[in-house]
Amino acid sequence: MLLCSKKLLSIVASITLLGSYGMVAAQTNAGSRTNTPQAFNPQDPYNPRGTLLLRSPLNQAPVIAPNGPTPETIVGDPAYGAFQRGWYLTALALATRQAQAGITSSKTLLGVLYESGKGIPRDLPLAASWYELAASDGDPQAALRLGLLYLSGAGAELKADPEKAAEQLEKAAAANIPEALYNLALLHQEGKVRPNDPKIIKSLLERASETGDIDAMLELGIYLKDGPQEIRDPRRAAFWMGRAARRGLVPAQIYYATLLFKGEGVVPNEAEAADWFERAAAKGNPIAMNRLARIYANGRGRPIDTIEASAWQFHAGRQGILDSKLEALSKSLSLEQQEQASKRAAEIGIKIGASPVLQPKQ
Repeated sequence: MLLCSKKLLSIVASITLLGSYGMVAAQTNAGSRTNTPQAFNPQDPYNPRGTLLLRSPLNQAPVIAPNGPTPETIVGDPAYGAFQRGWYLTALALATRQAQAGITSSKTLLGVLYESGKGIPRDLPLAASWYELAASDGDPQAALRLGLLYLSGAGAELKADPEKAAEQLEKAAAANIPEALYNLALLHQEGKVRPNDPKIIKSLLERASETGDIDAMLELGIYLKDGPQEIRDPRRAAFWMGRAARRGLVPAQIYYATLLFKGEGVVPNEAEAADWFERAAAKGNPIAMNRLARIYANGRGRPIDTIEASAWQFHAGRQGILDSKLEALSKSLSLEQQEQASKRAAEIGIKIGASPVLQPKQ
């Protein structure tokens, strides 16, 4: 399977398609495990004149491990505190002074500031240079961010460099950072700058999964199910998919429901499969809606209910998932049943936050 996604630093994308399309797209903020910043206070204690500083929607500070190279700089660090409060110009001034004094955490913070470009011009090459200095000091979070910058690139401003990305991700992976482990597994799976070794890929995904990373759990499940024969393990695949499903990852809920329905790696249970499809459908996933509609149409896991089948397929079809058999079923309904299906579709639309369904004229 080819590399088709990276855990980027800011946007979390939903996955709507189910099938063997290789790696699952999984974007995660590298700093997503930090606390949210405190409420914005326009009175900056580090700005005695009271000048309002630009506030940014960027709400994640770099994660600085308490056992990092400069733990004494974390507690009461004014630059870090200003960053958390949204005082980015103040954070820039303080972090620059501290970084020049050799404080590693401030070098990482400068990288974040220049990468985000909030309050100051965005400068990815400069961000990369600060991350590199911090990574050389031993900060694994700086290595992660630098690795992700090199992995994605930014056109002419910062060219993608998978080899440099792999080097930095390996540093971060040594600290068991899940984003690093996950993306390093992707690079191994691609097989260009690192060997496509199933045992290494499996180990990296297992380590990421054991940290609680749900994207890694699903990817590990897919790899154990559909990967090279030597590492396939249907039971462990179902275990990890189920674990991700129970943590609310919609694509995992669909995969796990499919395993339950077919009895692959688990005891067959069509009723439980229907429950998982409904959970994913209720979150707006059109594939799950279509599968749930089929379940109602065929009485597999739920009693036959043509009204429910028609209503759920209506919403699946609105999102591009067409099904000729279910469409024919809907057309075969009586006028009274069609009205009931329309009303039910409207109720479902409210539940899933879809645009209103036009009701038939009375």
